[in-house]
Amino acid sequence: MKYLSSIVFLIFFTPLSLADVTSLSQLCFNTYEPTFGVPNSEPLGVCQWDMSLIGATESDSYQRATGQGVRVGVLDSGIDMTHPDIAPNFEMAGSCSFINDDTPTANPSEIANGDCSNKAAVQDFNGHGTHVASTIGAPLNGIGIAGVAPDVTLVALKVCTEVGYCFADSVAAALRYAGDIRLDVVNLSLFADPYLYYCKSEKEQRAILKELESAARYAQQRGVVIVASAGNGQSDLQHPGEDNVSPDWPPGNSETRDVGNNCRVAPAELPGVITVSATGPVGIPGYDLLIADYSSVGMSRIDVTAPGGDFFRATNLVQDGILGAYSSTSTSGTWEYYKYLSDINIYPDLALEDDGARYLYLNGTSMSSPHAAGVAALIKQMHPKWSSGAVKAHLQNSATEMACPENWEPLGEGDEREKCYGKNGRTSFFGHGMVNAAQASQ
Repeated sequence: MKYLSSIVFLIFFTPLSLADVTSLSQLCFNTYEPTFGVPNSEPLGVCQWDMSLIGATESDSYQRATGQGVRVGVLDSGIDMTHPDIAPNFEMAGSCSFINDDTPTANPSEIANGDCSNKAAVQDFNGHGTHVASTIGAPLNGIGIAGVAPDVTLVALKVCTEVGYCFADSVAAALRYAGDIRLDVVNLSLFADPYLYYCKSEKEQRAILKELESAARYAQQRGVVIVASAGNGQSDLQHPGEDNVSPDWPPGNSETRDVGNNCRVAPAELPGVITVSATGPVGIPGYDLLIADYSSVGMSRIDVTAPGGDFFRATNLVQDGILGAYSSTSTSGTWEYYKYLSDINIYPDLALEDDGARYLYLNGTSMSSPHAAGVAALIKQMHPKWSSGAVKAHLQNSATEMACPENWEPLGEGDEREKCYGKNGRTSFFGHGMVNAAQASQ
C-alpha cells in the first residue's frame, strides 16, 4: 500500500458519457441536496456534499477567502497539467519531479532527479495526484467541480511513481524543496515507502525516519504548513498493533510484525504535521458510523477530521465517496476497464467526462487530507504572516467539534479501533473536529 486512498473502490468505477453529467447531477440533487444544499454553481457542484459539510461554499467561505495568492504543493503522483479544472490554477515554474534514475517502478517520462527544469516529468501518469489537487483548488470556471480554495496556486511536487510507490528519499527531497521555495502549504496523501511503520529500534528504519523528520522540520521552519492523511488501515496510531505490509519493496519481502509506540507512520506521525482522519457524509439520516470504515485514528495523533468518503455507508451509493478530477494520461488501464463496466451498466454514475475532462469518485484519507490543506490555504490568505504552528492552531480551533459515535464497535477482524475515547473537545477518532472553512475564514 502506498497511497492512502481505499483499495476496494477499484471495482466500483464506471465512466459515463457527457450526456450522463445531467443524470449524475440529478442523482446527487435527489440524494444530497435535502441535507447539504448545493455548495457551488459548477456543473457537478451538487455532487460535492463534502464541500457543503465543511462550509466551503459560494455563499459562505468563498465570500471571504478563496486561496488567492497562496501556493500549495501537492506531494503526490504529479498533476495533469492539461486538465481544464486544474490548469487555470497550476504553477509550472515551481513544479518539480523528485523521481530518480534509481527509483523503483518509475516510468522514464517521470524521472527528473530533482532537476526542476524538466517540467514534463511532473505530468500525472497515475491519477491520484490530480484528484487530490482538484479537491484543494479546482477553480470556479463552469467546468466540473470546485475546490476548497478555488483561487489557490497548485504546485506539483512529484514523489510517487506511475504505479503509486512514494519512496522516502523522494518525499524528503520534496519537503526540503518546499521549504526552499517557501510554499505556504503542502499536502501528503501517502505514506513513505518502503515501510508503513518506521521503528526506531531498527537501524535502517531509524535513519529513514530521522531524514523525514529533518526534512519536515526544515520545511516548517521556513513557513510551510504540512498536512497529511492518517491512513486507511483501521489502526489506532497511539496504540499500534500489527504491520503486515512492510517492507512493500521489493515485492514479496513484507512480513507480519508487531509494532509499538517506538514505531511511527510517516508523514502522518512526524512532529508538527496536521494529521487528518476521514468521515463519510455526516448528517445523512441514519448514517451513524461517522468515522469512515477504513480510517485510522488515534488520540494525540489525529488533529482534525475531514470528508474522505465512505462508499455505500450512508446512502447505499458510491456517491458517498469524494468526486474529483482524474488524469487524462493515466497509464494503468483502469479508465478503460471502468468504461467496460459502464457499458454493461454495472455501478453507473461513478465516473464521467465533462467537456472532455475526467472525474471519478474515490474514497480514503487521501481524500480527507486535501480538504484540510485547502482550509489551511484559506487561513494563510487571511493571515499571510502566520507561522505554520499558528495556522495549525487556528485550523484546530475553528473545527466543528464531533463526539464519539455512540455504541462504537470494531467493524471486523483487523479493525484496531477498539473504542473511541476523549470528549467533544478532542477525540481519538476526530481530533479537534471537522475542518470548517466557514469558521476558519472569519
